[in-house]
Amino acid sequence: MSESIHGREIVALLAAQSQGMKEAELLNLIGKQFPQDLFHTCKIKGMDKTQILANMMTKGRIVERYNVLVAETSCGCKNK
Repeated sequence: MSESIHGREIVALLAAQSQGMKEAELLNLIGKQFPQDLFHTCKIKGMDKTQILANMMTKGRIVERYNVLVAETSCGCKNK
């Protein structure tokens, strides 16, 4: 079975992009970086890249500003 990637890795991937990214660009980058397309959070397992991105946005870890997505690195899970 492929190893699942924690959502904080998606936040870190986006945080490394100083100008942020459009959603489609980020999904493409996630697919290249993590081709197994299996993600989780501390509470939810078995998500694909679209689901983990939606989850990180719902939780406020990734936000849209000026039509691009940016990482909110000041908040996050306590289980690092």
